[in-house]
Amino acid sequence: MKTKTHFAWLVVSLFVTTLTQVQAKDEVRLSVPSKIEAAKRKEREKLFTPWMTIQALRANQQQMWQKGQQILFFEYDLGRTEWRAIYSSTLKLNNGYSWWASVEEGEFEERLNSELKLGRQPAFIVRDNGSFAMLCVSPEDMAAVRKELITLGIGEPKLKK
Repeated sequence: MKTKTHFAWLVVSLFVTTLTQVQAKDEVRLSVPSKIEAAKRKEREKLFTPWMTIQALRANQQQMWQKGQQILFFEYDLGRTEWRAIYSSTLKLNNGYSWWASVEEGEFEERLNSELKLGRQPAFIVRDNGSFAMLCVSPEDMAAVRKELITLGIGEPKLKK
């Protein structure tokens, strides 16, 4: 009886280990964050909202959305624990989007993989002052988002498996 139990436990353990390894291979990691062009910094600075708390940014984002403005880019300042954003009046994300920030790389990559599983892709990923920020959009909206980000000097992130 002990032999059968040990064998069953071994089979289950091998299955779980194999499943975990397959899932780990399917997950992506951040390879290179978006390049932010210094030459366009002054242009971006003019478009940012003032620095604000996350609660204020969420309220601001809702107000801007009601006015037909879509969040396009944002930054998180770890030292200040405040946020600021750039909005677009021409961009309309019709297929869902999300924006996230984290100070933990592992947590950030978990969120990135979660977004990818939902079918969204990162339009930008910024790694700055110990924090990560990203905007994820549907593949249908990506071209329009990337076009506007390029005009602001915000490059495309690179991911690896």
